[in-house]
Amino acid sequence: MLNGIRVLDLTQEPGFLAGKILAEIGADVIKIEPPGGDREARRGPYLGDVANPERSLPWLALNTSKRGITLELRSRQGADLFKRLVRSADVVLETFAPGVMEELGLDYPRLQAENPGLVHCALTPFGQTGPYAHYRAHDLTVVALGGNALMTGPPDRPPVRCTLPTSYFHGSAEAAVGTAMALYARENTGRGQFVDVSMHEVQLSTLVTGAGGYALSGRLGRRTGPMLGRTREIWKAKDGYVSFGLRSGMARIPNLIATVEYMAENGMAPEWLRKYDWSSYNHNTVTPEEIQRLEEAFGVFFATKTMRELYEAALERRIMLAPCNNAREILDQPQLRHREVFVTLEYPEFGLSIEHPDAFAKSNTNKIGIRQRAPRIGEHNVEVYREIGVAEAELASLAREGVV
Repeated sequence: MLNGIRVLDLTQEPGFLAGKILAEIGADVIKIEPPGGDREARRGPYLGDVANPERSLPWLALNTSKRGITLELRSRQGADLFKRLVRSADVVLETFAPGVMEELGLDYPRLQAENPGLVHCALTPFGQTGPYAHYRAHDLTVVALGGNALMTGPPDRPPVRCTLPTSYFHGSAEAAVGTAMALYARENTGRGQFVDVSMHEVQLSTLVTGAGGYALSGRLGRRTGPMLGRTREIWKAKDGYVSFGLRSGMARIPNLIATVEYMAENGMAPEWLRKYDWSSYNHNTVTPEEIQRLEEAFGVFFATKTMRELYEAALERRIMLAPCNNAREILDQPQLRHREVFVTLEYPEFGLSIEHPDAFAKSNTNKIGIRQRAPRIGEHNVEVYREIGVAEAELASLAREGVV
């Protein structure tokens, strides 16, 4: 889809996924890091617990399909060399704090002077302007200020964040979309534009109706832990947890009846539950005591089955139940295996191979998915710099001077 588009990727971890998405829909994404590699970006955990930047699991996972070069932007020669790269590029993608690119002499007006069609996308915690623009922020800060942490976790404990940096992933996806939209607009105008993506703003959108609900009611949501409203949503299984709602309605009542039939076949539906009048059940009006009685019966049954057993039965019986999968269980998911969601990449330097999620979408006309493993430090220096006319002798001299 983006064949022929070249992206210069200056991002650190918050923007890694944006470059990966663009690369896996066809763009030539060139990942640029300082000489010797970006130690902060190549953080742990490390493959095999060997603390080596080339073994950084976040790096290996989020920089697939890119080529990699090194360049010291803070030197005059490095900045000049970057401008030469910009002349042959379509997109600059970066996560620097507002003002840093200007300090380097590489802000958008100067880069656009080199290439009027350039799209410059900046992904930052709070955008380029506003009262928080110059604040530093980690994923934890963004999910907290963005409202997600307020809603996550049991109500009697402190708020929690997801294990992985979800604000980075959401922000990166929006940065990729914004970049693609700017490239599309360029088809009509012939000019690029600056794309300003605030992770904080994006995080608010993940609350779905949360922001609008507050605007209408003036009330903040609250953490409900395993509950959804008055009834339980998360249940303990034999080896983990499943999601299942004791809610009423035209779609839910047949699901509850099917679940009771499943329990009865296993000898675990009390007589009162087998005779229960579901036609009059309304989870909004039933008494707390009745909810407790139902939850105890369903909970005892779910605890005797594994997540896989419950999920397979749910698929067969059209029960609205889903496992709460972790990464290992996702890898073992038969449907994902059948759909060939994963691809194996070889890492001969480590003497092993690693499975990665492959295509995030399907297209009838274009291949979407991983094209190669993440680049090693400076792996494509000779190849990329040759493409903009840098001879190997000049490149060797630049390397001795610490520019590349």
